[in-house]
Amino acid sequence: MPIITTNSGSDILGRYYTKNEISSFLVEQFDITSPVRLLDLGAGSGSLSCAAKTRWPDIKILTVDIDPKVDLPTIPTKQIYDELSHEHFVVDALCENLSTVLNCTNAPIDIAVCNPPFITPKWRNEFSSILEDAGFLDCLPFPADVDAGLLFLAQNLRLMSENATLGIILPDSLITASKYKKFRATLLNTYAITKIIQLPRGSFHHTDALASIVILQKTKNHQDAVRVYCLNRNKSLSKPILVDISSAAERLDYSFHFHRLHTIDVTSRRKITLHELAAEIKRGSLSSAQVKNSDFPVLHITNINEGDIGQWLDFSSFETEMPDDYSNIVKAQPGDILISRVGRNLESKIVGVMAGTFAVSDCVYVIRCSPSTRNTVLAQLASREGRAWMSAHAYGVAAKQLAKKELITFPVFLDERKDV
Repeated sequence: MPIITTNSGSDILGRYYTKNEISSFLVEQFDITSPVRLLDLGAGSGSLSCAAKTRWPDIKILTVDIDPKVDLPTIPTKQIYDELSHEHFVVDALCENLSTVLNCTNAPIDIAVCNPPFITPKWRNEFSSILEDAGFLDCLPFPADVDAGLLFLAQNLRLMSENATLGIILPDSLITASKYKKFRATLLNTYAITKIIQLPRGSFHHTDALASIVILQKTKNHQDAVRVYCLNRNKSLSKPILVDISSAAERLDYSFHFHRLHTIDVTSRRKITLHELAAEIKRGSLSSAQVKNSDFPVLHITNINEGDIGQWLDFSSFETEMPDDYSNIVKAQPGDILISRVGRNLESKIVGVMAGTFAVSDCVYVIRCSPSTRNTVLAQLASREGRAWMSAHAYGVAAKQLAKKELITFPVFLDERKDV
């Protein structure tokens, strides 16, 4: 039975193909001398297994892909995909009986590589068994709405032999989203995570999807901390940040922990969170569809220019009479601060309202502070440090999102002589 997506991807199966240099980089992260049998679930074009065969010429490779039209490459000098060293299975990678199909009992798998599709598949009952066998079923708030990356992770762990090693590319949602915090805690406390490497945007063909490489062992070894890295755009690997397990469960991305580690606490000024300081922090109430069909002006993120960041602007052109049935919608007014909630450059769309009272879309946050602090708040949100904070606390595979529960923790430093 094919995987049916509930959101769009690069193709109908939600595949983003790994660039060759990223595939080679992932394979280089294994601390294994001579593995025997490698599994590549959702192999696609075979970039990962091809890189593995280049490093370990004698390895036996099993590739699985549901698409009968997939073209696996060949390297003439190595004859990677001959009958003796490679078996390809045209089958759903998430079928419950895949262990029997692959004969995992008699021929154990000691290494696996995987780049799962970035989708949310239509739920099937057999997914429960896959998640439960890997220990993840009870740590998901909505099991029927689970990312394919988590399912592929669980399936790999079911199929691998004890002490085997997996290198998998996971979407940013599993690495950073709050709804997967319990999953991350379970992962960190159940398996041995060797390293996590945040990849730069552009690591996949035809997309800027954000993801991380996770290298882990199927072993019960206890660990108190995990090493988190970042692969820079020049393809150099950063020095590791050692993150304790509790903090790693909160988020596993390098940028978040790097920012937290290198933030200078200005002790000479009083620090207060935006939640404690602001009278109101609201998300707009009109969806993109409602904005498109509205017969009155609504401010959307496309109306906030990056070049105006940190400025107080006149939005009088958006002010108009609205029908009575829209009396409860969220509106901005003079003195408010507007922040983009979503978008690849959301941290660059921060402005103040100098004039105008108007409706805003649900892609915009409206922050209302006291007159004595609003200038300070806008300046610090729009500062280089403020934008870095928002970028580090945002999450998302493609377009980033900034959750309200993150925004309310934004630290504002007050000069006690001027701000009250």
